[in-house]
Amino acid sequence: MKSNYELKSEAYNLLSKDWGNAIGVTFILFCVSIAASLIPYAGDVIGIIIAGPLAFGTALFFLKVSKGEKGEIEDLFHAFKSKEAFSFSLIAYLFTLIIIIPVFVVCIILWVTLFVGDFENIASLINSGTANLIENGTTTPYAMDPSFLTEYSSPLFDSGIGTIIFSALIIIFIPITIVSLLLSQVYFILADQKTISGFRAIEMSWSLMKGNKKKLFLLQLSFIGWAILSVFTFFIGLLFLYPYMLTTYAKFYQNLYD
Repeated sequence: MKSNYELKSEAYNLLSKDWGNAIGVTFILFCVSIAASLIPYAGDVIGIIIAGPLAFGTALFFLKVSKGEKGEIEDLFHAFKSKEAFSFSLIAYLFTLIIIIPVFVVCIILWVTLFVGDFENIASLINSGTANLIENGTTTPYAMDPSFLTEYSSPLFDSGIGTIIFSALIIIFIPITIVSLLLSQVYFILADQKTISGFRAIEMSWSLMKGNKKKLFLLQLSFIGWAILSVFTFFIGLLFLYPYMLTTYAKFYQNLYD
C-alpha cells in the first residue's frame, strides 16, 4: 500500500489540473448544508434526509478526480436524480447514526458513572471551573467540591478540570474515532459500486478498514496544521483544503480497495 505522503502528493497533482470545479463543489456543498440548517423547524429533518445523498455526490466527484477523470459539479447531486442511489445513501446515513449514536451515549454514560457521579454534576463542574477562570484570570484547576463526588467517582478528579477533559477524551473520543474510521469508506463504496446497498456498504467498509484504521487516522492528522491555518483565513482556506483532503481520502480508498 502506498505511503500517506504518496497519496497526498498524487491527490495534489490531480487537483492541480482542475481546482475550479473542486472548489465550486465544495462551496456549493457548504452553502446547501448551511442553508438546510437555517430552515426553521424542518431544518434538522431536511439535514438528515439530504446528508447521505450529498455525501454520495461528494464521494462520486472526488473519486472521479482521484482517478484522473473529469469531475462535474452536477455529480454532487447525482443521488437526487437516482432513486436507487438516493435510497442507498439515505439508508447508509441512517444506519451510520444508529451505530454511532448508541456508542456515543454508552461512552457518555460510562464516563459520567465512573468519574463524575451523575449528569447534574457536569453543569456544576463546568460553571465552577469557568467562574474560577474568570475570577482569577488563571488556568489553575479549581478544587473539586467533595459534594460533586460519589462513592463511585474517581479520586483523580481532585486534580481539577484538566483530568476531567482528559478522561473524556479517552473514554469518549477514542471509541467514537475507531467506529468512525471503520465506517469511513461507506460513501466511496456506494459511489464506486453504485449497485451496493447502504447496509452492504457499511459491512464492506468495516471489513476494508480492519487493520487500516491507524493509517487513515495518521492521514487525517496530517491535515490538522492546514486546518488550523485555514482559521486565520476566516475559513476561506477550507475551500482549498477540503478538496485536497477528499481527493486524498479517495486515493486512500482506491489503494485500499485495489
